[in-house]
Amino acid sequence: MSALPPVVMIHGMWCVGEIWSSFRLPFEAAGYTVHTPTLRHHALGAPHPELGTTSLRDYVDDLAAFIATLPERPILIGHSMGGLLTQLLVAKGLAKAAILVCSAAPRGVFPVRLSMLPATTRIFSTPGFWKKPNKLNAREARYAVFNEISEGEAEARIDDLVHESGRAAAEIVFALFQKNGAATVDFSANKTPMFSIAGGRDRIVPSSVCRKNAALYGKRCDYREYPQHAHFIIGEAGWESVAKDCIEWLKAKS
Repeated sequence: MSALPPVVMIHGMWCVGEIWSSFRLPFEAAGYTVHTPTLRHHALGAPHPELGTTSLRDYVDDLAAFIATLPERPILIGHSMGGLLTQLLVAKGLAKAAILVCSAAPRGVFPVRLSMLPATTRIFSTPGFWKKPNKLNAREARYAVFNEISEGEAEARIDDLVHESGRAAAEIVFALFQKNGAATVDFSANKTPMFSIAGGRDRIVPSSVCRKNAALYGKRCDYREYPQHAHFIIGEAGWESVAKDCIEWLKAKS
């Protein structure tokens, strides 16, 4: 068994595990074994017929089953929706430590901000969107996710986006109206150390959302904001410093 616990990096909406291809490298160089699973029904091409009605609970169940195959409880690192999935897994006692990267909010934090509307209004105004797959178009993705990388790199990243579950999106956006819904987290379930990071230029999960989310955990959750970063903090210029900070935080908590 490795002296260090394994790391599981959990991607967010419209992505696959390969989104971590760069961010994982410093962790591996530091001696961690890194896993980057892809959530069910996330693949390029036409959406899977069951994707639209896939729940956050389905993603959590799949990830819990994957974690059960590991030699010990892992460190979880989740980006965007993956950050919310990380919080749900932490509440189940399945993480040794957790890092939330521009995390989608659980029930208890109103997630909607004006800055996200240019990217999400089309999707959320589609009749029956909560049971249909959805996908950002190029304009929406450039505005909300890839607004701090070059045009050429943004085009390549946009080409790699996949469809997402309408049900999962609805469970996040309307979490405040769903008591005991899929985005409900027990913030006092355990004392797993957590580190929440946010981008000051994030338009789809603004730092105000991340800050309020972190505060729900009290002193067990450290918070840091990167003013020059946006939502794709794991791939923007300067991501190496962010990864270094995460590794240093993990060392301090070990």
